[in-house]
Amino acid sequence: MRFNNNPTAVLGGILTASMVCLQTQAVFSLPASQIGKSAENFTVLISSDYPGSGVIIAKNKKTYTVLTAEHVVRHSDFEYHVVTQDGKKHPVKYQTVKKLPGVDLAVVTFTSDRTYNTAKLAKSEEAGIGSVVYTAGFPDPGQAIENRIFQFTRGEVSGVNPNAKDGYSLIYTNITRKGMSGGPVLNINGELVGIHGRAETDVLPGEGNNAPIQVKAGLNLGIPIQTFLALAPKVGLKLDFKTQPTPTAQPPTPQPAPTAQQQTPSVQPPGFQPTSTTPSGTPRLPSRPKPIRPSGAGQSPVCAGSRC
Repeated sequence: MRFNNNPTAVLGGILTASMVCLQTQAVFSLPASQIGKSAENFTVLISSDYPGSGVIIAKNKKTYTVLTAEHVVRHSDFEYHVVTQDGKKHPVKYQTVKKLPGVDLAVVTFTSDRTYNTAKLAKSEEAGIGSVVYTAGFPDPGQAIENRIFQFTRGEVSGVNPNAKDGYSLIYTNITRKGMSGGPVLNINGELVGIHGRAETDVLPGEGNNAPIQVKAGLNLGIPIQTFLALAPKVGLKLDFKTQPTPTAQPPTPQPAPTAQQQTPSVQPPGFQPTSTTPSGTPRLPSRPKPIRPSGAGQSPVCAGSRC
């Protein structure tokens, strides 16, 4: 098994040509509805006394690997299950949980005879400021939404903090709630660019004898996927991320130009009637009509608190 982030070798003069192509190539994104449908297939609920979310990132035979936030699976005395999009509950053996050093990330595994989709990991360093991103997960029920259901929200990257605690350097404006920790942060191509796990909060003073209240400030934090890729070998993770690639956005299909047959006006050829005679008296037939050519060329065919 191997990582699916192999660099592309560039030799000699090919570098300049490649840069020109990259500068002139149009960027096409997938429809949000398509990204959401795909995310629903590889985003999982990790059930326990304190549920969270996760992302299926790899498959090896019948074993699936799920990336999540470490605080979602922190307690060794809890009973954990991975709940997939078909509602099946898959038990997690806690001894197989791997926690990455220095960051709030962990991987868990489960086995199944069924086929589940895996997320495609982004190759870029991180989503840039102003980039559209999507988050997904299974937030805790609230007053209006009384049951735990899949949620998919849109926002933008508002900042990047390279020195953030526990690896949370990606900052974005998406709406999130407690229970979405460990869920995916996706770019406009549906690729996994980070793992969601925290929210910025403000502390409001309590009234009377009430304790201070933490309220979300509207900004959320995630750990870039490149942080995971850099640390995965240190815990013995050698995964093949080439399974179930996300469909690549395609440019609009050009409409075919009118065919030559459509462009050629309908002309009735003249009847072959004798118009004169040869010196010998034999009727003379007119010459073949000049062909009419088409004028145009044809075209080939909430979360209050530091975690959520």
